[in-house]
Amino acid sequence: MATSTARSLFFANQFAISCGTVTVDVSRAKVLLIRCRRTGEYMLPKGRKDIGEGLEHTATRETFEETGIPAQLLPVDIETMATMPSSIMGKGSPKVVTEPLAVTQRVNKGVLKIIFWYVGSADSAVAREEGTQNEDEGYDTIWVGFNEVESTLRFDDDKGVAREAIGAVSRGQAA
Repeated sequence: MATSTARSLFFANQFAISCGTVTVDVSRAKVLLIRCRRTGEYMLPKGRKDIGEGLEHTATRETFEETGIPAQLLPVDIETMATMPSSIMGKGSPKVVTEPLAVTQRVNKGVLKIIFWYVGSADSAVAREEGTQNEDEGYDTIWVGFNEVESTLRFDDDKGVAREAIGAVSRGQAA
């Protein structure tokens, strides 16, 4: 059976790379969201990668800038297509990783936006730091319970990413 491969080509001035997190407070079963003051839409924190910046750093930096909450990447129990480093080959596969949980794509006015999503961890009891947002950003920071996330988020892809992150965190708790 022949398989087909879909391919596309975008040059640097035709795409943007963004990274974000589904940041959870595991002990309180809460997820960190932002609410756009202009539209009232709830979404996951994310933003554009700076030149020379690593994806993981972009994810945590953008989460902090948009929410005022410092987050760390959280290793989670997911299957990944990432290859095993040769230094640990043959020693069994890792159970938990800090690889991207998902990637989403959006096209707006001919520009492709690729968003890499990670799972992050933070303490929902810690007060947010003020003044971390860029001048053109107007977000409120909220924490919602695991069972409220999907009904709160505006976009279907955010809902799917959050659902998968909560599942990965829950699997890790059960282990």
